[in-house]
Amino acid sequence: MCGVLVVVAKRGSLDAGACRRALSGMTWRGPDLCVSEVFEDRVFIGETILSVTGDLDPADDQQRSRSGRLSIAFNGEIYGHAALAARLLPDRPDLRRPDTVDTRVLLELHEALEPDAVTRELDGMYAYALLDRRSRRLHVARDVQGEKSLYVYEDEDLIVVASEIPAIRTLRPVLAIDAQTLRDYFHTRHLLLGDRAVQRGIRQVHPGSVESLDLDRLTWRRMAALSPSDWIDPGRMEANASRSPDDLADELDAILDRCVVEMLPRGRRYAAVVSGGIDSSLVASYVVRRGDPQLLIAVNHLGKDRLSSELGPFERALGRPIQVLNVDRGTYSGEIVRCQQLCASPLPSHSFVPQALQSAAVRAAGCRVLFGGDGGDEVFGGYDAYLRPPPEPGDTSPSPYTAYAPSQLPFDDDDPSALRSELATAWREALDAYAHVRPFAARVALAMMYCDLVHQLPLVGMRGADLMSMMWSVEVRSVLVRRPVLAFALNLPLAAKADPSAPDPLRRTKTLLKKVFERHYGRDLILEKQGFAGFPNESAAYLGDRTDFLAHDVLGVPSAARSQALGRDVAWKLANVEFFLRNTADAVTPRAVLSDTVR
Repeated sequence: MCGVLVVVAKRGSLDAGACRRALSGMTWRGPDLCVSEVFEDRVFIGETILSVTGDLDPADDQQRSRSGRLSIAFNGEIYGHAALAARLLPDRPDLRRPDTVDTRVLLELHEALEPDAVTRELDGMYAYALLDRRSRRLHVARDVQGEKSLYVYEDEDLIVVASEIPAIRTLRPVLAIDAQTLRDYFHTRHLLLGDRAVQRGIRQVHPGSVESLDLDRLTWRRMAALSPSDWIDPGRMEANASRSPDDLADELDAILDRCVVEMLPRGRRYAAVVSGGIDSSLVASYVVRRGDPQLLIAVNHLGKDRLSSELGPFERALGRPIQVLNVDRGTYSGEIVRCQQLCASPLPSHSFVPQALQSAAVRAAGCRVLFGGDGGDEVFGGYDAYLRPPPEPGDTSPSPYTAYAPSQLPFDDDDPSALRSELATAWREALDAYAHVRPFAARVALAMMYCDLVHQLPLVGMRGADLMSMMWSVEVRSVLVRRPVLAFALNLPLAAKADPSAPDPLRRTKTLLKKVFERHYGRDLILEKQGFAGFPNESAAYLGDRTDFLAHDVLGVPSAARSQALGRDVAWKLANVEFFLRNTADAVTPRAVLSDTVR
């Protein structure tokens, strides 16, 4: 896992020293090695490296292709890269050696194929920038499931591509806050920034995209846009509908087992989460069975977690102890600011805090990789909302995770039209992905899951898994969003995911995944879903009188509404924004700039 930074000077020469300082700010993403080069005094390409798939040799230029034509800054992992090289580069036996790193294979694939053809072949999590000296182009690409982020900033002088926004802010310390993105937060369950960022001038590369920058004309072109819908096959769905639950469970069990084996790091210490929930606990069972994790870990919010506070049955089933990290209100609240500084935004979800604390403990144990269960709810139908699709859904998804809702807190000059349009587009694409499904209620339920998977998960769950783990030089590996798993799950009939008619209430969501879980742990450990615990609202006590919040001015909250009673979700959102404005935004943005954003 690594940090990517590319800087292109639009006019004149680069300040290479400033670029290297910005790159060094991502050392936590790659503490093992920092490499960079400058092309024609106007293109800087650099990477900080966390070595997971192979041994680093500073003398071996792994970031440049054998011909010297290509240079890459790569963040992620390509699974099965040796087999990929054997299939697509048969004349390169050197790329099939056990010690060959995935970066080398990725470079040589780009020597042989067009950039969009390469990404169609990849199974992994990745975000990278590729400099092609011959075509004088910079290509940027991001994985289709959105595990790895990539941001682009552009002004009249510079174009910057980076894994994290703080690296951009090192080069451009004064960035105006877009107050509307903060207002939009109050129209959704979580902070869904889409292709935007809180700072003006920054956008995200869309998951599955390959974009190309002409270095002479300084113009962008999207070359490809892969989508999980590419893996939906009506014929396969029809065949799966005729298969028995046991037959489907056999296939899923085999896929998960194979994927975990492929993902186990060679010669590196690793850990797995065991929260007591279905997703992480099932993944941990494969990791223990097929590997030798140095640590099993869970977070227990004292007085709030029912599952993580009593993991004895899971310890007995796995035959290993589970380290439980106890978190109280003070510890939780004290971590908010650090997490926001790395996100450069309010927290997309209050789950980011325990993810960061957990990753710190994993790193303290000497582990570089953490296996988790991210994506299980969206991929396999884990939310109760999927059991009750409305007969006539509106213009955005009925799922609470990608729905648009009026804000309960009033704002002056609120204009959420861009957000609403974005959510409406995502919902139309989800319905189109399952246009062949009948009856309509089944189509809506599957589309709800798809919309949450494609739109919400990259912006919240995957962003947290990446940023909060890499803050501590830990790489999260998410088995449940691997390409083979997605290609299987997206073609399951609705009853295999969410079945409101199931006689056992605990089997109505994640129906098939729980069947596989029962094979590993037995029926007694299928427990009632808890949802996320933490201390978000309690943290507001550290902010003082709410009527003094800076957030009121930035958001444009009318004076008469500043002391009104708020529901718990709105109160957390307001506190989340306030923490951000006090402790992150003011450190890099003068108050005058913030004031200018209030419309």
